[in-house]
Amino acid sequence: MGLCFAISTILASQTSAYASDPRVSGGGIVDGDLGTTSQLGFTASSSGGEFLCVMAGRSGGFLFGPWDSVSQMQVKGSVSGPVTVSGGIASFSGTATIHVVGKTAAGDVLTATVANVPYTSRQTAGGAGVAMHRLEVVMPGIGAMSFPSRPDTMAPLKSGHITIRQ
Repeated sequence: MGLCFAISTILASQTSAYASDPRVSGGGIVDGDLGTTSQLGFTASSSGGEFLCVMAGRSGGFLFGPWDSVSQMQVKGSVSGPVTVSGGIASFSGTATIHVVGKTAAGDVLTATVANVPYTSRQTAGGAGVAMHRLEVVMPGIGAMSFPSRPDTMAPLKSGHITIRQ
C-alpha cells in the first residue's frame, strides 16, 4: 500500500511539473505576402517536439539565397530549446532540414536539401485571423531569413488554430 502511495505521489508531482511548463501546438495556413503563404503544424514543450512548414505551388515564388524564385520549400525539424511565453507570444527553437526547389536567375531549376539549419518559431494563440506566426532560419552561406520578411512582423493564420498553455 505504501509503495502504491509513493508511486502515485511521484507521478502526480511529475504531471504537475509538466503541466506547469509552457507548451504550444497548432497549425493551419499562414497568410502572407505573395510567395510566403505556407502550411504549418507543430507541437513544442520543454521536453521537445516537432515543427513542419511547407510552402508549395500556390505560394507564387520568392527570392531566397541562390534562388531567384522558390516554388517549393519544406522546413522540418525537432524542437531543442524550451518554450518561452512573453507578452502573449510563444517562442521555441530547434534545428531543421530545409528542402528547396526553385529557379536561378538564368532559369535553371535548382534543388537543394540542407540539414541542421537553426530555426526559431514565434506565434500567438487563437484561430483564423487572430493567431499569428513568424519563422526565422539561418541558412549556411546565405544567413538569416524570416517569413514574413518585414522585421518584427508576424503573419496571421488564414485558417487553423494555435494553442498556448502556460
